[in-house]
Amino acid sequence: MFHTAALFVSIFLFSLFPSATASGASISVRDDSGHVATLPAPAQRIVSLAPHITELLFDIGAGRQIVAASDYSDYPEAAQRLPRVGGVFGLDLERIVAARPDLVA
Repeated sequence: MFHTAALFVSIFLFSLFPSATASGASISVRDDSGHVATLPAPAQRIVSLAPHITELLFDIGAGRQIVAASDYSDYPEAAQRLPRVGGVFGLDLERIVAARPDLVA
């Protein structure tokens, strides 16, 4: 259920800022429930909603694209300097929108 909710939040926020993406090939991903999300280009501004997602984004070399993260995203060290958008006990939707993301993961 969480994957589906996160997918819809990502699509909703992405739809608010379609001009934030760079030009390039579109990218589609399918979640565990079979829902597909498509971005017209690789994400340039990412908000991470969980510490493990933040770590994975840094691991794949996307650390520079992260513009905000969840409260407990503290690894690697660079993640500690990211603006915070809340966590497991509540997300600050205004901060998420203010970050102008083209992907919320």
